[in-house]
Amino acid sequence: MRATSEITTTGGTALVVDSDIDLLNQLAGGLRNAGFTVAAHSTVSPAIEAARELTADVAVVGADIALEYLATIAKEADHLLPRNIPVVLTAKSAEQVTSHPELAMRSSDYLLLPIASEELLHRVNTAIHRNRLREERRNESAFLRDRVRRISDDIRQTNEPADMVELALRGIGEALGAEDVTLHTFDDARVSYGGARWQRGVGSAQPNDVSELLDELWVLGTELWRTSGSLAVIAGQLTEVPDTLPKIHARMEGFDSSGLLLPIGEGATPFGLLWIVADRGARKWSGAEIALLQHLLGNLAHGMIQGQLIVGQQQVVDRLRELDAAKNGFVATVHHELRTPLSSILGYVELLQDGDGGDLPAPAEKMLKIIERNGQRLSSLVENVLALSVLDAGTALGRTSIDVVHLLETVTADLLPLAARKNVSIQVLPTDQALYVNGMWALLERAFVNVLSNAVKFSPDGGKVTVSFTTESGAVQVTVEDAGMGIPADELPQLLTRFYRATNSVAAEIPGTGLGLSIAAEAVERHGGSLVIQSELGEGTTVVIELPRS
Repeated sequence: MRATSEITTTGGTALVVDSDIDLLNQLAGGLRNAGFTVAAHSTVSPAIEAARELTADVAVVGADIALEYLATIAKEADHLLPRNIPVVLTAKSAEQVTSHPELAMRSSDYLLLPIASEELLHRVNTAIHRNRLREERRNESAFLRDRVRRISDDIRQTNEPADMVELALRGIGEALGAEDVTLHTFDDARVSYGGARWQRGVGSAQPNDVSELLDELWVLGTELWRTSGSLAVIAGQLTEVPDTLPKIHARMEGFDSSGLLLPIGEGATPFGLLWIVADRGARKWSGAEIALLQHLLGNLAHGMIQGQLIVGQQQVVDRLRELDAAKNGFVATVHHELRTPLSSILGYVELLQDGDGGDLPAPAEKMLKIIERNGQRLSSLVENVLALSVLDAGTALGRTSIDVVHLLETVTADLLPLAARKNVSIQVLPTDQALYVNGMWALLERAFVNVLSNAVKFSPDGGKVTVSFTTESGAVQVTVEDAGMGIPADELPQLLTRFYRATNSVAAEIPGTGLGLSIAAEAVERHGGSLVIQSELGEGTTVVIELPRS
């Protein structure tokens, strides 16, 4: 467990920047009296130089000069301070800080004038202490990421499933300081390898007999796989184990350590469970640890399945089943490649929301919620990739009346963080008409998210995406225009094919799966509409979505 030290930090190096000379001297004097080495500046230019040359533990900056700096320096310019230096602002009022989200996000804390020396030292020491804790957590996460990368690299060096499992279990145990790591596998045609176990001080060991638990373990593993979840047992507390699994409850009686259960598999179902035991009291498993373990298990699952195919351990019937499943193999691979990094993203968002990154101002919390919401939407989309066969089967969808303009405004708002990162503006042209269609909100929302996010993704820095509405012959037309790289004319007919990606986007190494537009087109067609793409290479792309008006 990570120990939490008391806030006793005093001393170090401080950078003080304020245009008020009297206040500057007061702040610098108070910090020097407390044992700090202080570099004090009343203007921005020398402060920038000092920030670049000085290894400061903390910076105390006047909000007035900080706002002036933010207003006059371009976004592409270097920041006033390196990101790893905590910043404590001095402000005339709380509104001076909170009304400027960018300023609030770049600061650790703020003090209101007039400032008492004791309060100054307390806030400065707290900022330094929190920054050191964040650095410790970053180092721990970096260590675990590095170990996961090394284990994954080792797995890729062999085609033997047994060797892959041994490398993974030992690596996980050593990286987490675990006492016991066990892999239990189900009866599954994709893997013929049985269970395995690693114990600290022993190495490879015989797994415990769980044959009488397999039915309940399958139920539990399938539910965890469906929800991309995990199950933690903290200091023997079985509150997360469903009461509908009495055999597992009985087996866990007397267990007083902390454990973590994760499913392993590929495609629609799991083929096993990983059980980790850490004899460290009430150990809590962080979102970062779980996300990285899921990433590693994804690599292990993929390697085990591929390894089994390579060594030819399948019987003739199993080979026929593999051939039957091959048509869905690529979908499963894409599903894996999208799902594992998304789990990491959501894990880190959870860490920030839980306060592991320090206290956050309200605007930052709002931004995190947007990230989380879009992450969950993408997670839903990834899970539905494998459900495309349901759409192909023509399953009836529930229909409700949908305000198309409101839907596009919602989608646009959710994509603003993505657009901001690319410095791309999204303009939704106003319309005085009420435009309603009958359909399924989630499916149409996914279609417009895919089209708009593509427009943003392929737009150049500083570009613009325009959304407009028209009505024609009882239909609603939504037009999305961008001035991006465009699409080669001979590739337009293939663009709505699943997994197809334009050659220029692949050459430019723009990430994607080739599923977005095909899902959008199929969703629109399921609503009795059409999706048409017009594009000029180097000029941009226009997507016209037409839906029957209700």
